[in-house]
Amino acid sequence: MQVTKVARLLAAKACTVMALLDGGMLKRQKSWVKAEPPAVIVATVASLCQMVERRAFSLQSMRVLVIDEVDFIFGSSKQVSSLRKILTSYSAASSRQTIFASASIPQHNRFLHDCVQHKWTKSDVVHVHVHPVQPMPSHLCHKYVICTKKERLHVLLSLLERDAPKSGIIFVAEQSERSKKAGNPPSTTVVAEFLRNAYKGSLDVLLLEEDMNFNARAASFSEVKGRGFLLVSTDIASRGFDLPQTSHIYNFDLPKTATDYLHRAGRTGREPFSRLECGVTTLITEDEHFVLQRFQNELKFHCEELPLESMFTFS
Repeated sequence: MQVTKVARLLAAKACTVMALLDGGMLKRQKSWVKAEPPAVIVATVASLCQMVERRAFSLQSMRVLVIDEVDFIFGSSKQVSSLRKILTSYSAASSRQTIFASASIPQHNRFLHDCVQHKWTKSDVVHVHVHPVQPMPSHLCHKYVICTKKERLHVLLSLLERDAPKSGIIFVAEQSERSKKAGNPPSTTVVAEFLRNAYKGSLDVLLLEEDMNFNARAASFSEVKGRGFLLVSTDIASRGFDLPQTSHIYNFDLPKTATDYLHRAGRTGREPFSRLECGVTTLITEDEHFVLQRFQNELKFHCEELPLESMFTFS
């Protein structure tokens, strides 16, 4: 819906732009598409495939195909098979322009080779790299706190009270299969419930989970429209959301890779706070310190330590 809104502004009524929504809307949208075929369609991989398979429209006449967050989609076993159908079975690369976009594409030379080899694109593929020298926005303030796993919830609470963010995103690791089998609640739920009980600030605490459908996500954000929020989410669940009012990022769990750190940090520093100091704070154990140092070397940023003993008192 966010992409569709921007696309309609750019189109300036020169053409029709339609969003395909996942869930129970597809049947109704099929009739809309046939009544007034749009020039631009914004969709998830799954909803686009479903509409093609239900013969709502054909992609054979498609002139431009843009795939955003391509590194995530190709890394997802759920989505990659559907994407390959769109790229090779439902349309031909020779008759369209294909654009793959992402804040980062690991091993991009290999990816370019695969694009041509598997006929996802035309053979004259070009790699466009924006800001190759300094991938991390320079105005972000990076900090970290070394604490134990047991202390993290209280450290997070103290940081929120200290920083008083306009709005913030708290990134939590995805639940492991072992934890699921043991019947444990996801870490996102644990963090969100703790903040709802212990946080006394004015921000609404929201929970964003990977398996939430469109209606559940939309309801979460409509409740806090125009107000500040603390969003508890995993990397996957937050992909695709544009929340420009975010002033602070908290890594409750250390990202797996430098690329993940970059994606998380890029959620802040956008308008209207781009000219103000925005913060990224990471909670780590002593053993994880070297990993954060590796991220700093790779992404060329400096991270300042916040001494635990000078900020927090635990009973």
